[in-house]
Amino acid sequence: MVLSEHATPEFENWQKNGGLLFLRGPKCAGKTTALNRICASEADSGVLSLWATGWLNEYGSPFGVLQQILDQVDQVDQVDQVDQVDQVDGGDRPSAAGPPGSPGVGPQTPPGLTFEWVYARLLKIAARRPLLLVVDDINYVDGPSQLFLRFVARRLKGTPIRLAMAERTGCALSFCDDLRTDILRLPYTSVVRMRLLGRKQIAWSLTEHLPHFRGPFPRSAAHRMADHLHDLTGGNLLLVDVLLRTWLMSADPKPEELEVDPAFHDCVRGMISDTDVPGMLSGAHAVAVLGDFASLPRLARLLGIDITRASRISGALNDLGMLAGDFLRPDIRRALLQDESFTARGELHLRAAHVLFEDSAPLPQVVDHLTAVGMIGPPWDLQLVLGLVSQALKSGSTDVAGRLLKLAKGSAVGPQERSAVEMMLLRTTWLTDPGLVASLLPTLGRAAFRGVLNAADLAFLVRAALWHGLTELAAELMPLMREKAPRSPCPAEVGLAEALYSLWSGIPMDWTALELSSSSEADECCGPGADVHSLLTGLRRIHAPAHETDRAQAVFWAEQVLQGIRVQSSAVETLLFAYTVLECLGSLPAARPWFTQLSEALEAHPSPLWEALVSVVQAKVSLEVGDLGSGYRWIRKALARKPWHEWGAPVAGIAALLVQTLTEMGRTQEAAEVLDRPIPPAAYQGCGGLKYVYARGRYHLATGRLHAALADFESCRDMSASLRTGTPAHADQTQLTVPWRCGMAEAYLALGDVAAARDVLRQQRQQLPQEETSVHGVTLRLLARTTKDDARRLSLLKNSADALERNGSRLQLAYTLTELATAYRETSRLNLARTTSKRARRMAEQCEAGRLLALVTADAPGPGRDMQPACHHPELAELSSAERRVAVLAILGHTNREISGKLFITASTVEQHLTRIYRKLRVQHREDLLDKFSTVFMALEQSG
Repeated sequence: MVLSEHATPEFENWQKNGGLLFLRGPKCAGKTTALNRICASEADSGVLSLWATGWLNEYGSPFGVLQQILDQVDQVDQVDQVDQVDQVDGGDRPSAAGPPGSPGVGPQTPPGLTFEWVYARLLKIAARRPLLLVVDDINYVDGPSQLFLRFVARRLKGTPIRLAMAERTGCALSFCDDLRTDILRLPYTSVVRMRLLGRKQIAWSLTEHLPHFRGPFPRSAAHRMADHLHDLTGGNLLLVDVLLRTWLMSADPKPEELEVDPAFHDCVRGMISDTDVPGMLSGAHAVAVLGDFASLPRLARLLGIDITRASRISGALNDLGMLAGDFLRPDIRRALLQDESFTARGELHLRAAHVLFEDSAPLPQVVDHLTAVGMIGPPWDLQLVLGLVSQALKSGSTDVAGRLLKLAKGSAVGPQERSAVEMMLLRTTWLTDPGLVASLLPTLGRAAFRGVLNAADLAFLVRAALWHGLTELAAELMPLMREKAPRSPCPAEVGLAEALYSLWSGIPMDWTALELSSSSEADECCGPGADVHSLLTGLRRIHAPAHETDRAQAVFWAEQVLQGIRVQSSAVETLLFAYTVLECLGSLPAARPWFTQLSEALEAHPSPLWEALVSVVQAKVSLEVGDLGSGYRWIRKALARKPWHEWGAPVAGIAALLVQTLTEMGRTQEAAEVLDRPIPPAAYQGCGGLKYVYARGRYHLATGRLHAALADFESCRDMSASLRTGTPAHADQTQLTVPWRCGMAEAYLALGDVAAARDVLRQQRQQLPQEETSVHGVTLRLLARTTKDDARRLSLLKNSADALERNGSRLQLAYTLTELATAYRETSRLNLARTTSKRARRMAEQCEAGRLLALVTADAPGPGRDMQPACHHPELAELSSAERRVAVLAILGHTNREISGKLFITASTVEQHLTRIYRKLRVQHREDLLDKFSTVFMALEQSG
């Protein structure tokens, strides 16, 4: 064994104290190893060792241990006789027989055996060489042999015979109490208590006996490995030895790498099986099943035994070092749970779940035991499991409830009971487990057509079908829901399904006909939350004719809803409707902090559906404010959480976001690939289809396909008209959601039809609300392109920039600044043109707007661009060379003091030169000098 030398205590002086050594300790504490080491050490000194072991199954055989000693004595006599024959040349062979009636060489019958005669034979052998008698496991030594050991022990003083014995403590059955008492009374008995190895002992042994820890590894590595070994084994010598053997046999042993292999697991199971405590193996399995919730009372109840037997099992495990406190060490527990002979695992898990349930243990722990079995069995039944589901839902543990319902689904009897369980499972997991929901929806749809589900269940089924892309199933369920709706005690949930279906399909919602109860109490039992009632009430209020123009009230209500959303309890439609209202009113950027808070909340409570929807909202907000890179990443995240095919009709709106983002980033090839993907025909009936066609028009406009772009914007006009029919709106809601008239005007301008563009923009301004939005700024920018009056053009562009800056639309502001820089340049205000162009470029880079960057680069002035020849400015000839040098430095932005320092003249001289420059060139200020003469001065300076 690797640590065998350390397992031997210091026994140098035990012979001097009378020659009786008594080792006591639990199993696997190293007693047998210590005795072996003593024998080996004494053999080096010429001592003869006779070994005997007590066995439990031989306890009933009288003189069994004594016979083991006699057999070895006979062998020694035979060897001695052979030696004597070799020494006596030609003499008679000595007789091996003893006195009459003695055992002789062969086995002696017990009736003829006396302790005195055996002791005399031992003394005869000891006279030739010192003798050591070793008896291991005296717990199981038979009665007559115990009497002989007492006989010898009392006569050791002054003889060359020594006696070493070992007792295993903690045994369920032990027959050595009287022997132990007599041995301990002797004054020359040396008692050594063997214990499990400590951390310092393991570290010392590693350093002393393994060369690895004296050479390449530092001493601290031995302490780290000792800590690791002790944590794994509890100081159990055999387990430490198994781990070290595996470590030494590895190709490149490192102190931080200890492998727990099957040999370790086999050793654990072997030691437990070899323990004589009744029911030890089943008890160890039960402790492993209970895990961190193990205790003596629970162990007794789990096994159906009394507390005393449970205490013996726990004590035996503790003696083996397998417990850390009251619980099994992790790898030892794993070894027991993976035991192939552990056939009662499922039954124990079920009973353990019931024990923990009775003790009011945390619900997840109870569910862990049930799910470990994978089925419901005694002492559990379906009603008890459903009670746990209700308890989990009330505490907000939807994941726990979902795991229980998956078990209940397999145990349900009859179609109605099965449908009820599946409906509960759908309500619990529809936000977190898309795969399970996809398998439940078809079966629940068939149950709905059989008439098993009530109106509230049908309403929820409609919502789930819409969110998971089964629009056709939702359309088929709507008539069934409406048929049962008048008798439903949950009108809010029915109303929510109606509202979602209307939004999904683009059908106008008649909010005035929505029936709601006076409070949400009726919806608590079956609805998705009390916020649904307030949500529908708010939607009906802001869509009422009396509030159509109350935009501020609608924005206030939508932001109020956003602030109250809780991802664990709120209906996911709450976010959808609030987002829709804010989008229609052009107020999404202002609500960005609330969307960010929702994203952060989802990190602690992940839900694929919530994450996908919030990601889409964040992508739209990012596009509005001009953060194209973030917008693209949000869209990819949304499609990762909820793939393209699961969105159904709303995928058109997501495709529109992706196409617009890629187009503005200059990645037109990727945008074209998105446009090649199929869109459900139903999408074109709603606002999502309108957004998609508008995005396609923007793509065609960016790629120079002007007639295709104009056709798309004309399609937007027709679709927008059909959507507005019968729908109450705040002015024209689609003008802020999809500003198709701006796109149409841009297409007309690109085609050269300025009059048509001006007419479209005039209609656009009439349709916009009084409150300023980013669409106002875009409209002003396009109007500037329809006028030839420089002053009016500059005024419109400045107003456009101000409006876009106030609304936080950086991308559109960058477009306006680009056109404003061009206008400055065309009116010879070159310094302002350069400053504005630099700002536009910097903003385009921040937005990651590749398309705009290309436009800014193409429009930027190159060397000599817009330079008028000097002959066009005859007044320049009036300037002296000194005045020209001062003018160039002033145009470069240097102050009067800096100019004086560069030209080595006084500041007053610089002022005099500037005064003469302004008079000769007929300008009033330095700014006028920059605007009118900067290019020509710089060109003259470069030409020398």
